[in-house]
Amino acid sequence: MTTPPAPPPEQTAARTPLSFNELADARKIEVYGIDGKSLTLGELINGKRSVLIFTRHFWCVNCQAYVRAISESIPPSKLPQNTQIIFISNGSYQPIKSYATITSSAYPIYTDPTCRLHSILKFNSALKEASSTDEKRDYMRNAGSTMGRVFGGIKVALGQLEHTAYIGPKSLNGGEVIISADGECEFIYRMQNTTDHINVSELVKLVGVEGGQM
Repeated sequence: MTTPPAPPPEQTAARTPLSFNELADARKIEVYGIDGKSLTLGELINGKRSVLIFTRHFWCVNCQAYVRAISESIPPSKLPQNTQIIFISNGSYQPIKSYATITSSAYPIYTDPTCRLHSILKFNSALKEASSTDEKRDYMRNAGSTMGRVFGGIKVALGQLEHTAYIGPKSLNGGEVIISADGECEFIYRMQNTTDHINVSELVKLVGVEGGQM
C-alpha cells in the first residue's frame, strides 16, 4: 500500500494547534473596539465558543471580501447556540467604523494595535499572493483580477487618507482560530499568503451553521 505524501512543512505549521501556554498568553492581550475601549481577549471570549477571524490590515481588499462573504453566508441567526464570530485586525481602532460599513460586517470588529496576538498565534508576514497553481479560495472567486484589486485598494485608501497611520502593517497575515466555550483550541489556520483565509464553505462546516451550505 502506497503511503500518501507528507504535507509540506508550511502546511503542517499552518494548522499546528495552540499550546495551553500560548492560549493563556493570548487571553491576556488587550483588544480595542469601535469606540476605542479595550478589554482582554479572555474577557471578550469568556464562556462562549468563539470563532476568531484575524484579518490583515484595514485596507486589504482581499480580507474585506472575506468579511463580506462571511457576513452574507453565516448570518448571526444561523449560528449555533453560545457561538460568536469576531473579526480582529492589526491596526488601531480608528478605521473600524468605516471598515464595518465597507464590508457590511454582521459581526463585531476589534483590533490589536500591538500585534502581540498575531505573534503569539504565530501568524506569518508575507506580501505574496497565492500562485497560479493554487486553488482559488471561494471568497476570492468574484473578487476580480490582481490588478483590479490593487486599484480597488488604492481607491479605498484615497477615501480614507485620515486613517493612513492606523491601518496596521501591510505584510502581516492573519488566519482563523476557534476556541471552545471551555477555553480549548478547536481549530487554527495560519494564512500562508495574502489570499489564504480558509474557504467560507469550510468555515460554515467548522462553525456548525444551521442548514449551512456554500
